[in-house]
This record gives sequence, C-alpha cells and structure tokens, in this order.
Amino acid sequence: MKKFIIVIVFVFLIAILISFNYLLWDREKQLENYQDMSDSNNLTIDTLSERMNTLDKLNKDLNQRVENLTNDNATIREYSSSVYSENVELKKDILSKGDLITALKKTLNTAPMDTVIKKWTDAVNSKNFAAAQALVSKDSKDNTIKDPAKFKEAYRSELKSIKIKSSKLFTELNDDEHLEKVQFKVVFEVAKPDKTEDSTAKVSENIFKSGDNEKYLTMEFNSNTNEWLISEIEDNP
Repeated sequence: MKKFIIVIVFVFLIAILISFNYLLWDREKQLENYQDMSDSNNLTIDTLSERMNTLDKLNKDLNQRVENLTNDNATIREYSSSVYSENVELKKDILSKGDLITALKKTLNTAPMDTVIKKWTDAVNSKNFAAAQALVSKDSKDNTIKDPAKFKEAYRSELKSIKIKSSKLFTELNDDEHLEKVQFKVVFEVAKPDKTEDSTAKVSENIFKSGDNEKYLTMEFNSNTNEWLISEIEDNP
C-alpha cells in the first residue's frame, strides 16, 4: 500500500513538474510572440514615419513649386504689362514719326518730280518710248515700264494720246510701306486708238481706259545722277 501511495505521489509530482514546465514554455512563447509583435509594430511605425517624412518633403517641394510658379506668373504679368505699355508708347512714337515724315514730305520741292512726270507723259504721247524709258528707274519692279519691249508694245496699243489733267503729292497713307515712298496721284486724260493695226482686234484697255485715268506714280531719287526717276505706275496707292 505504501508503495502504491509513493507511486501516486511520484506521478502527481511528475505531473506538477510537467505542468509547471509547460506553463514556463507557454510563458516564454507568449513573450517571444509579444516581442515579435512589438518589433513588427516598431517596423511598421518606422516605415510609416519614413513615408510621412517623404510625403511631408514632397508636400514642401510642391508648395515651393506653387510659390515659384505664382512668383513667375506675377513676373510675367508685370513684364507683359510693361511690354504693353512700351508697345503703346512705341505706337505713339511711330505715329508721331509718321506724322513728322508726312509733314516733311509736304515741304518737298516737287518741281523736279513734276518735270519728270510731265516729260515722261509728253514722250509717251509723242510715241518716243526710248525717251520715256530713260525716265524710268533701272531698279523698278514694274515690269511693264521697266522692260523696253513690253513698255513699247503695251503703251503703243493702248494710247492714241495722253496728257496730264492733274498731279499732286500723295500723303494720305502713313503706314511703313507708304512712309518710305514718294508718290504722286496723277490723273491722265487718255484718248484710245480708233482701232488696232489688226482692224478686227479689240483695242486693249489693260492699262488705260478712255477718259480720265487715276494713277499713282512712285518716284525714286538716283543719288548717282542726282535726279528723280519713275519707279512704279499703279492703279492703287
């Protein structure tokens, strides 16, 4: 009986020791799990902190860019306003200079130019096309009056007679193109041929019509010969 009791007590002690060891192991396991969780949480917190710092830096960079763009926009607006003001002043200056050039044109001695225009008209009227051609600038862009053959052919078929009805300096336009020109508004009185050399052909009216013809003659000064020459004859200024 004593042996049985001893065995029971021994088994009971063994069971207590095993239970106690299990409790210790479970405690250690819980501590390890807690430590792992703590490390994981710490890692997560560090990661989130790093991301927050990155986002904060990005936000600061974006704010700086917005501020720079705002400043640039203000600078551009200020520059644009300055350029607009300068442009307004420049236009006023150009108009003022245009008025000055127009005023100076009106003081020109037009007698030499009037003489050239009259000589040219008289030469064409008498069919002396060589003399008329000599009064045309060699730098003319008007191919009809610049080319001797074209000039003679066109004017001989167009005119029976031509004379000046009125002639005056034209200063009504003051854009850049016209400020550079010295132009005369000339009204020619033209009589057309009764018929062409070929009696069946119609008389040409490419350049002149019968009666009054308003033309705009551009004059050019030849500094080598110190004389005025005709450079263009146009229907419009």
